[in-house]
Amino acid sequence: MPDGLELPALDHVLKIGLLGAVRAWREHQEVPLGPPRQRAVLALLALEAGRAVSVERLIEGLWGERAPTGARGMVQGYVSRLRPALARAGVTIAYYPRGYLLVLAAEQVDVHEFRIAVARARTMETDEAQAAGLRRALTLWRGEPLTGVSGGGLLDRLRDALGEERLAITEECLNVETRAGRHAGLVPELTALVAEHPFREGLVGLLMLALCRAGRRVHALEQYERTRRRLLEELGLDPGPELLQLRQRILRGTVFTVRSPGLSAPAGTEAEVFAEVSAVPAQLPPKPGQFTGRAAELGLLDAVATGGDPVGIAMITGAGGVGKTALALHWGHRIRSRFPDGQLYVNLHGHSPERPLRPIEALGQFLRGLGVPAERVPAAEEEASAAYRSLLADRRILVILDDAGSEEQIRPLLPGGRRCAAVITSRDRLAGLVARDGAVPVPLGMLAPDEAGTLFGRLLGVERLAAEREAARELARVCGYLPLALRIAAAGVLGRPGAGIAGQVRRLTVTRLSSLAVVGDPHAAVRGAFDLSYHRLDPPSRRLFRLLGLIPGPTFTTEAAAALSGAPLAETDHLLCRLAAAHLVEEGEPGRYTFHDLMREYARERARAEESEPDRTRALDALMDWYLRVVREAGNLAHPHTLRAPAPAPAVGGDRPIGFTDSAAALAWMNAERVNLVAAVKSATQRPHGWRLMDAMNGYPELTGGPPGWTGVLLDAPPNDPRRAPTDSESLRIKEVFENAGRDVTAAHNASNSSCLADGAFG
Repeated sequence: MPDGLELPALDHVLKIGLLGAVRAWREHQEVPLGPPRQRAVLALLALEAGRAVSVERLIEGLWGERAPTGARGMVQGYVSRLRPALARAGVTIAYYPRGYLLVLAAEQVDVHEFRIAVARARTMETDEAQAAGLRRALTLWRGEPLTGVSGGGLLDRLRDALGEERLAITEECLNVETRAGRHAGLVPELTALVAEHPFREGLVGLLMLALCRAGRRVHALEQYERTRRRLLEELGLDPGPELLQLRQRILRGTVFTVRSPGLSAPAGTEAEVFAEVSAVPAQLPPKPGQFTGRAAELGLLDAVATGGDPVGIAMITGAGGVGKTALALHWGHRIRSRFPDGQLYVNLHGHSPERPLRPIEALGQFLRGLGVPAERVPAAEEEASAAYRSLLADRRILVILDDAGSEEQIRPLLPGGRRCAAVITSRDRLAGLVARDGAVPVPLGMLAPDEAGTLFGRLLGVERLAAEREAARELARVCGYLPLALRIAAAGVLGRPGAGIAGQVRRLTVTRLSSLAVVGDPHAAVRGAFDLSYHRLDPPSRRLFRLLGLIPGPTFTTEAAAALSGAPLAETDHLLCRLAAAHLVEEGEPGRYTFHDLMREYARERARAEESEPDRTRALDALMDWYLRVVREAGNLAHPHTLRAPAPAPAVGGDRPIGFTDSAAALAWMNAERVNLVAAVKSATQRPHGWRLMDAMNGYPELTGGPPGWTGVLLDAPPNDPRRAPTDSESLRIKEVFENAGRDVTAAHNASNSSCLADGAFG
């Protein structure tokens, strides 16, 4: 709902009915809505109550692909005629650039009132209370939805979707009532529903169950046979595995143990195989200690678990050591009362030195945890997955799938029951689960500085934290606010009480990655966590990752990365996407990437270990050459009359121009690269690129209203290279650069003796 729009109280307000004939009323007084097509406009707006509906969607709903000339004006006319009728009942239709919005509370529309009632019923603790709540929700239906309106195919599709929603909730209600032991009174209703929907096997199964429990076992088997024949004759299909299993239980006389905890089954019966007595798994590992922060992410997880979707699936993703497992377990323990039928947990070792767990192995663990004897666990993955889903179908069970490596590893383990929830953790984004399976992403980043301070207080004690508060802030910063690093650093402080927090800061400043480890525990090491992600990459991705660690600036674009690696632009873009999906680099804005501080240090470490010094130098030179060419291109376009040194010859195969369209685009690029160019000059004071870059940017301060931030860079350059002194022309150019930057001639003379002039700095 847009800001500034206030809703009326729900007492004595306008109500809109879509679950039957479209109508509106207030205090039993009908509101005239006009002809069928005008009613259709109100229906389309009411279905999206609280959200704007575009004019294009309204046109599609009214006429489909055969919209008449002037359809937009006709829509405006319908809205204009609806407004006074609704206004008298206190409801308005607002217009926004993105469309029309019906300003009223969702509960004032019976469709939304129905959905809210269903969601509320699902939170009830007992089957009896849930069944009563679902029945109350179903009483809101008055017949076929969206009747009395005229429109195109969109309205037909919406009408069908609402009908399917009603049938699904009806089936859910009957399922709950069956669990509550009301099977005998459900037979007439189920019989009528099965006659109307003969291929809906869930309803057929409920009818068979109700008949059998009512003492009509023969009728239940006859119903199965009628369904089997009709499926075969009309669709060429056999009944599904769940219906077949129910038939087998009826034949063996064990069906009464399916949902009746008070009845016992003889050992070795089918009920024992399918764990239909009392197995309630409680597999969550211990709750993580000193859990801190993550309020927004916990809210997302709560919304997924209580959102009313068929199956709530949340996917926690983030870099190694960011606390994905801790979040999942903390939330799982906090919400476990909502899943009284059990909690299942498995570590899939997707990013582990151990072999990744195969789906059939995880299914075996789950089925045994649900009470299936080991010797009766199916050996085939598809069969085991079907049995697993059958056991979870009508139970409230939480499933945590930790450290997933791929979509294929996850999908056989997803529950199918409406009352279940699944939480996945992974270092990869696993976008396929979002696209195909409806998973809700829960991205996890670093802790905020205040959260890091709170964590230190809980780990180290508030007295020690108060005594060294500034040192604690610096320690958190050195750890990059990565939860694993923060905990390891705190353990180091506790292990050396005499050194204090400041001593730990000094140790980390010298050897950060080596110091962020707990001796004897390979799982408590930041470098080890990063290693697991790095070694899962293919060789081209690993090479690009370690070369990126050489970039002197804080951010880099796809073009800069391509220049650094020498790979084609399209290939580099693909590799960067893979690195971002693995949370090894972060895409702050489209096409521009950065590292977490610790990850950048790790990448540089890998580059020093795996790339020879000549290869590292060649890669950096290629990047500097590219920076120089693009800066000259931008400078020549933005300030074409500025004096610059002659351009060096381009490297072989290194010409990767940006192709600026105008001076504004050139200046925008230079502003975006401002910090990176300063860092490039600082890193290149020992090579010709430093002076060349400064010279290429001559005139840039005047164009952008201030110096680029590097006027003191050359004063900090290393001592001069004795191999050669600058020429007079070079000294003159240095002087000009410094004067443009606002520095004096003496500083320019001192800088001209620095080693950045070695070997042809100005060609």
